[in-house]
Amino acid sequence: MTNSTSDTLLQTVQSIDQEILTAINFDGSNTYDTFWMLYTNRYTWIPLAVVSAYYLLHRIGWRHALILGTSVIIMFLLSDYFVSAAIKPFVARLRPSHQSGIMDALFYVHGYRGGMYGFPSNHASNGFAIATFFALLFRKPGIIICIFLWAMASCYSRIYLGLHYPTDILAGAILGVLFSTLLYFFYSRLYQREAENRPMPPFKTVYQEKEPWPIILAVGATVLSVLVYSLLAA
Repeated sequence: MTNSTSDTLLQTVQSIDQEILTAINFDGSNTYDTFWMLYTNRYTWIPLAVVSAYYLLHRIGWRHALILGTSVIIMFLLSDYFVSAAIKPFVARLRPSHQSGIMDALFYVHGYRGGMYGFPSNHASNGFAIATFFALLFRKPGIIICIFLWAMASCYSRIYLGLHYPTDILAGAILGVLFSTLLYFFYSRLYQREAENRPMPPFKTVYQEKEPWPIILAVGATVLSVLVYSLLAA
């Protein structure tokens, strides 16, 4: 591919990026702004993390919860720290909120513009890492639909707030799926190895017998709480 062809392709991608971004980013109502600001805040989802941890601990016990917890921590180190500390500074792609030529055309909720670099998106990487890991772990339609809708809504919030281009989101999502898939296979193999030496129930019996309704309800309850608060705060 020649330099001119490569430059033309990059310009085309950038143009599409900006068109999608400006279509999704707009000056919404106070309720809409508040909802997405809360949705994108990681602290909002602490109850979901607590419920998920308690549910899994109840299912697998303390010993194996440590193994699962270690796997999840490694996944987050890859999907969050590695993305922010290694990839973002190396690529050094400015967020749209810091890029001349477009930043003044965007709307920012409470003036929030995020950090300097945005490629790839940490929110997309983390969200799709969690969604993919839960989907592979439980293999039930309810949790798969619920958790991927949750992750996609998180990605939408980052574009609506003017903090990421769509390709930032896409790259982050791909990395999240990759990291979580690798860690899932690491964890499932480790479980099977442990099961050969200890009286442990089969992997499918532990995780895939039924829908993890407490996790699904925690997602729904949190979204509902954010919506109610946004309506009352408007």
